[in-house]
Amino acid sequence: KNVLHRDIKLDNILLTSQGDVKICDFGVSKLVAAGERMTEQCGTPAYIAPEVFKNQGYEGFASDIWSAGVVLYAMLFGAVPFKASNMAELHKQVLERQPTYKEEEISFEALALLKGILEKDPTVRLTSD
Repeated sequence: KNVLHRDIKLDNILLTSQGDVKICDFGVSKLVAAGERMTEQCGTPAYIAPEVFKNQGYEGFASDIWSAGVVLYAMLFGAVPFKASNMAELHKQVLERQPTYKEEEISFEALALLKGILEKDPTVRLTSD
């Protein structure tokens, strides 16, 4: 439907009594045309994709996928992949470090999915297509 959420995080994902997943809080969402590039930085810092931090423009759908990957990582490991005491350090971590995975704690398939979603290069990151 060409809607970017731009703030996918654990707090914005709900589960119904029937087990259906619902996304809420579309306060910073945006309706975009295919291929449209964003320039503004919005969302919750620990969930923001590397390309957003670069301030060079980005296509929002890949950044929403990254944020969903951070959610999945947090669900599997109990914490987000990057944490810092200030924004400058968080930016540096997201841009320069790879997430660490406790490979013995999750299945091969879950690990492959996480690595595909938390791919720093948005052009090769997994998509929803």
